[in-house]
Amino acid sequence: MKGKDPLVSQRARIRELEAALERAGSEQERARLGAAVAELDDSLTWLERQLAGLREDLTRLIERYDVRPDEPAGLAPALAPAAPARRGGELGGLLEQGWNCITAGDYETARQILRRALRLAPDDLEALSCLGWAQTLSRDYDEAALTYQHVLVVSPDDVLTRLNLGFICLQKGIYGEAIEHLSKAVRSAADRRAMLYGRYYLGLVYLAREMYSDAESFFLETVDLSPTLSEAYFQLGRARYQVGRRADAVSAWKDGAAAGGPDPWARRCAEAARRVESGEPPDFDLSSPAA
Repeated sequence: MKGKDPLVSQRARIRELEAALERAGSEQERARLGAAVAELDDSLTWLERQLAGLREDLTRLIERYDVRPDEPAGLAPALAPAAPARRGGELGGLLEQGWNCITAGDYETARQILRRALRLAPDDLEALSCLGWAQTLSRDYDEAALTYQHVLVVSPDDVLTRLNLGFICLQKGIYGEAIEHLSKAVRSAADRRAMLYGRYYLGLVYLAREMYSDAESFFLETVDLSPTLSEAYFQLGRARYQVGRRADAVSAWKDGAAAGGPDPWARRCAEAARRVESGEPPDFDLSSPAA
């Protein structure tokens, strides 16, 4: 988490209560501390609900205006499921807690909570989708693939699951299976995000297979759908550069640099164009930070 941790006081209060309970010498004192624990639990539940609402508002803003947080220009993103619907009872509480842990970057805790939810409802699609997302973000691709396969048993037409299975197969180098999942998703996709990332992932698969003409076609479709997606321009330039079309590659990278503003992929596009125009090879090592 960036900046000052807003939960410092709550963590300190938990440590304070723990120490007090260890010292408590009477039932009356334990009862008083138990009431304080219950009050803190109510406070944290309220904070969880506020955080979930803020996350939903931010997700709507990102999707409406097609902007994304500043992220390292490396691994392609896994697609997040929708936030779980508000429910009552133990299952609803576990789903909300798991989702909040994922959005806070605490994937291991999220996985533990969501497994508890699935013990209550083994075929619950929201719990399965959230668990698959947490496993994918942890790069535990084998476990994530098993979870997403479970989703498809329950809901064979789940487009988001197909996309994320294609993403996982891409990361593992299982390109034929990746194409199968992604092609099915693209054919049945109804929402813009699924259509966009289905094509982008297919472009990455064909790029990895050195089928540069096919990769270029999918990246061109991607930027047609989202002219500000600078990572697609970067990969479009890669596909063109690999077949010796340096001027066309530079053109794609300049378009990506102009489209992305301060986005790290836009900076990478600008750097690739600069290097090639200076007679240097571009840097395609995506594990290094963007300039």
